[in-house]
Amino acid sequence: MINNKFIKVILFDFIIALLCFGAFILYFYIMPQKGDQNATVLINEAATLSQAFALPDSKDNTKSRSFGRKRGNKENPGNGNTNTKSIVSENSSLDLSDKINTTLESYKSDTIQLNITKNELGEGNDKITYYTADIYVTSIKQLQTAFANGTFGKNLRETTVQMAEDNDALLAISGDSYGNNETGIVVRNGILYRSDTNDAEICVLFLDGTMKIYTPEEFDQEQILECDVWQAWNFGPSLLDNGSVKTVFQTTSYLNGSNPRCAIGYAGPGHYKFVLVDGRNTGYSKGATMSELAEIMANEDCLLAYNLDGGKSSSMVYQGNYVNQPVDGGRTISDIIYFKKEESKQ
Repeated sequence: MINNKFIKVILFDFIIALLCFGAFILYFYIMPQKGDQNATVLINEAATLSQAFALPDSKDNTKSRSFGRKRGNKENPGNGNTNTKSIVSENSSLDLSDKINTTLESYKSDTIQLNITKNELGEGNDKITYYTADIYVTSIKQLQTAFANGTFGKNLRETTVQMAEDNDALLAISGDSYGNNETGIVVRNGILYRSDTNDAEICVLFLDGTMKIYTPEEFDQEQILECDVWQAWNFGPSLLDNGSVKTVFQTTSYLNGSNPRCAIGYAGPGHYKFVLVDGRNTGYSKGATMSELAEIMANEDCLLAYNLDGGKSSSMVYQGNYVNQPVDGGRTISDIIYFKKEESKQ
């Protein structure tokens, strides 16, 4: 017969272990934590004044340096794109020639021009619906980023709609969910918040409007950060090689499946694409594999494209409302990429 005292000891130890585990989860994954606020400013004001791009149909005055419905559900997002490996690009059956696209919104001011389209491919269980924001700006400072609650840190989350509202955004998309990881470089609006790297590819937007994507091995931090870095995201993978779909993606098997997607594309200095693919909604949109997303970005005439946080995080907001249909209403996330509203609209 088992001694009652022994059972009590076992039960007590189990409760203590459970409490310790709960405290661990609470501290590391739930409780908001402000990060190191001793950030490093990478961009000086004199440098920002020298950068200018032309909107379409206006005189080319480009100057650049030459070097190299409302809120979603609150849910803890998954980990970022870490523990990556080389995954061969699959042959895609997308027929982009039959794409049906509808213009949803157009906006033009003295400093920004954008068009948002809804795009539909295929039908039935294979249907993909995605949204493209085609954006031109006269200054790279118009492409901004923001943290949830306005603070760099961990377990700080808001919806894309709320962050867009807090920052008076014209257009916003979900970012790289930097707050899900302890590591990964974070540069936002010319300020370096975190300098270590992990095994995910790094997308860097420079002050001259150019974009480049680096593997961790290629990322020479000291050299690159001297080149006026405006933004740096750490998720991935990179999707294109000079406009062509890459043959190999640095990602995980799970992330390579058919999922809702969010990506940023580079078509030239001052010209960018936001692409949002809805998914997990049969008959409306199944989502996209990494190969399909890469094909979409190539079809959008991007030279480079970078996969951002997807799944329930994938969201695009225009003028305070969701453009797409986030899965289960979306979820709270740690950051957005956005363009601010302008006073002079045409």
